[in-house]
Amino acid sequence: MKILFVSDFSLAHNAGGAQVSNDLIIKEGIKRGHKITEFNFDTSSIKLIERYDLVINSNLEFIYTKRPYIFHWIMQQPKTIRFEHDSCQYFHPEDRKKIFGKSKINLFLSEHHLEYFKRDYGNHFHNAAIVLDPIDTDVFYSTKEERTIDTLYCGFIHTLKGYINLINYARKNPEEKIEVYGWGDEIAIKKLNAETNIEFKGKVSHEEIPNLFRKTKKVFHSPIVEEPFCRMVAEAILCGCEIVGNLEKIGSWLEHKRLGAEEFKNRCQFATEEFWKKIESCYQ
Repeated sequence: MKILFVSDFSLAHNAGGAQVSNDLIIKEGIKRGHKITEFNFDTSSIKLIERYDLVINSNLEFIYTKRPYIFHWIMQQPKTIRFEHDSCQYFHPEDRKKIFGKSKINLFLSEHHLEYFKRDYGNHFHNAAIVLDPIDTDVFYSTKEERTIDTLYCGFIHTLKGYINLINYARKNPEEKIEVYGWGDEIAIKKLNAETNIEFKGKVSHEEIPNLFRKTKKVFHSPIVEEPFCRMVAEAILCGCEIVGNLEKIGSWLEHKRLGAEEFKNRCQFATEEFWKKIESCYQ
């Protein structure tokens, strides 16, 4: 199929979890013989002149607010798939109903993800399916090496990600040495560095993260908002880390609890294949 994959950002723009997942899924689709064109917030609108067999739309906050005609173009396409990564609060309620309503399948990242959509927006996501974030389990796995890092946080440092909760945890557990790897607001980073048992290490490449996790006893994550999946937590689980924090808000932790360790690993390992099987079963 000739496919347009629409999302605010690609890995060239931002090394976030959604971008990693989209990149893996696009690569698997190309391997399966699909011709896929990426369309991001800065892509020329000339790409919309072409005809596509299918339009897959993912994160659209920037596009929806800054280039709304692209949203209307998507709504005019005969075949669409919604691949939801976040909480989708940016849509006007009627537009949210429209984009999910016209999609042949609405793909969510966990049962938790789908359930809080129903709770917050209404029980109208009937054509839904669950596909976990894809993770390379040949890279993210547990070993018996000594774990020398007490507690670790890795990722975007933001109020909604719960960095204040991390500071409170550090103060309640002064004996623990906490390492933080990531990026974010300078004020937040200064506050982290002010704690005697938190050491901010800066940003690391995704390739370095598995070794970090395999040296870590506990990974802390206590978000303020619901986490549809959370790649950081899933990768840490696969590397044998204990997860501490606001666990009932984290989709990957709840999926691991629901499915069990082995099935969770399999679902992550084969997620890109599962993604395309669900789509191809509809349109081929």
